[in-house]
Amino acid sequence: MRKYITLAAACMLSMTALADDFNLYSATATSGSNKIESVENLQKLTFENGTMVVIRKDGTTSTINLSSISKLYFSTEEAVGIEDVTAEDDATATKGEVYDLTGRKINIAPNNLPKGLYIIDGKKKFIR
Repeated sequence: MRKYITLAAACMLSMTALADDFNLYSATATSGSNKIESVENLQKLTFENGTMVVIRKDGTTSTINLSSISKLYFSTEEAVGIEDVTAEDDATATKGEVYDLTGRKINIAPNNLPKGLYIIDGKKKFIR
């Protein structure tokens, strides 16, 4: 049991470290997205009597009426995802590479392929 608790604590701490770049936003039907606070400054969020109470680490609080919120979400201000895409030109492509039409690489020499349609050296070829 102690191992599971230690593992859960480690997971929560690592997720907290990753969340420092995120902010809490709310969206309303009329005003769009509004930044509420950065995650690193939040101490606690409570929901009571139709309101959300934001308690910050510095001790200040703010109250937001839940009926005005259409969406509540965490997001980062910087783009995340694919950072760099490089194209492979024909000069760097390996000769003799064979793929099926779904993009799977086929490890059979081009002269031993069964009948069908393939992509060989980047060009569609029909093997009869």
